Amino acid sequence: MASQAKKMYRTLLFAPGSRAELLTKAQLGAADAMIFDLEDSVPLNAKDEARKNVQQALALGLKKPMYLRISNPRAGDYLADLGVLHNQSLVNVVGVALPKADDAQDIETVSKALQEIEIKAGVAVGSLSILPMIETCLGLRNSFDIAKSSKRVSGMALASAEEGDFMVDLGGRWTPRSLALNYPRSKLVVDSRAAGLEWIVDGVFMNLKDTQMLREECLIARELGFVGKMAIHPTQVDVMHEVFSPSAEEIEYARGLIAAFREGEARGVGAVKYEGMMVDYANVRLAERTLALVEAL
Repeated sequence: MASQAKKMYRTLLFAPGSRAELLTKAQLGAADAMIFDLEDSVPLNAKDEARKNVQQALALGLKKPMYLRISNPRAGDYLADLGVLHNQSLVNVVGVALPKADDAQDIETVSKALQEIEIKAGVAVGSLSILPMIETCLGLRNSFDIAKSSKRVSGMALASAEEGDFMVDLGGRWTPRSLALNYPRSKLVVDSRAAGLEWIVDGVFMNLKDTQMLREECLIARELGFVGKMAIHPTQVDVMHEVFSPSAEEIEYARGLIAAFREGEARGVGAVKYEGMMVDYANVRLAERTLALVEAL
C-alpha cells in the first residue's frame, strides 16, 4: 500500500470504472497516478459493472498509484463503492478521492469506513488517505475545516472544470483567464497551506483539442500555488508535467541560494546578496520547498 506521507502527484488521470479497457490503459501511460472513477463518469445503470471492473483490475495488480473516486455518502452508495477494496490486494491503492466534500463530517464518515477496510486487510490504520474534492460553494466555505479534519487528508482538490459542478454552483462564467476561479483557487490554496497541506490539485480541463489553453490554465494554477492537475486524457499529461515540474534552472537557483545563505549565516549574516537579490529566511524556505517538491514528485 502506498504511503500518504509526503508523496505528491503532478497528474491524476481519470479512468471510468465502466470502461475496463481504460482502467488498463491508464496504468500504461505517463501520468503519476490514476483515479479509478465510480462516481459521475459512470451511468447509474452501470455502477455494479464498474465496481466489478475495478475489482478485477485490483486483482490483477496495479502498476501505478491509484485513488478510487467513490460516491459522496450523502449522494450515493459509497459503501458499495468501497466494497471493491475488501479482500483485494491494496498494493498501490493510495486512498479515495471524495467528491462534493462539503464539511468535516463527510471526511469523518469515509474515514470510519476506511478504518474497517484497513483492519480487515491487516494493514496499519490510517494507511488509506482521502483527497477531498471541493465542488460546491459550501465546500469552499469549509475548506480549511475539511483540510484539518483528519490525518488521512493528504491534499485538497478543486473541481475547476469550465462547466463542472463548482462552476454551476458558483453561477460564474468560465473564460480563458478564469477570472471566476481566481478567488476559489486562491482560497483553497490559502486554506490548505494554513492546514499544513502541501499537495493541492487543480481540476480537469475539458477541451482536448486546445493544448495551448491547457498550458495557460496549468500556468495560472501553478502561479496561484497548485502543485498538480487532474487529467481526463493521456494526451494532457505531458503539458501538465512540464508546467508543474520545477525546471532545471529553478532547481539550480534554489540550491545556489541555500548554499549562499548558509555560508552567510555561518558568518553571522541574516540576509545575503544572491544573483542581485537580497535574500533572507523566507527566500530559503521557498527554495527548500522547491527542492522538497522535486523530492516528493
